[in-house]
Amino acid sequence: MKAWIFSIGLMAMQLCCPSVMSASLNEGWYQFSSKDGGCSISFPAQPNLVQQSIQIAEGQYLHYDIYLAPMEDKGVCMLLVATYPISLSGAQEVAGLEGLLKGIVGHHIDNKLIFSRLVEYAGHPAMNFLVRSLSNYFRGQAVMIGNKLYLVAMEGRKSELNETVFERFLESLKIHNRN
Repeated sequence: MKAWIFSIGLMAMQLCCPSVMSASLNEGWYQFSSKDGGCSISFPAQPNLVQQSIQIAEGQYLHYDIYLAPMEDKGVCMLLVATYPISLSGAQEVAGLEGLLKGIVGHHIDNKLIFSRLVEYAGHPAMNFLVRSLSNYFRGQAVMIGNKLYLVAMEGRKSELNETVFERFLESLKIHNRN
């Protein structure tokens, strides 16, 4: 299921973000609040929103919003907010994050996990990671809080990964409602 979210997110990034925008640290970023008001984050450009609902069991749906913003011609910044029908806690949160990472790595045969670290965000476990393919990177951090998964990520050409920009993007995430 989580691999499905990631696959759709990658497709949406490729379709929705062809324009050229600036993501340098010295230029203004756009403060943005999610549609439900549950979180805010700063993007290097105005993000596009892709919404989807997937039935995962009889009467149960996974709803997610993907916010995408181009970063010059070097890649894309993404915030995915997925809402599950049930809340997870403790070891279930970690297992969910590990499943997400496994889905991302397994999405393509050329994907290689460069590193993953279990860290903490707002008192919850979070997975910080870097996945590379032959020519691209996918840098991200995901956290599960209650029934919501938040994935902050950048994707682009491998040679263009800028950790300083990623850290700025990640640190700008503020989660307002905690389920």
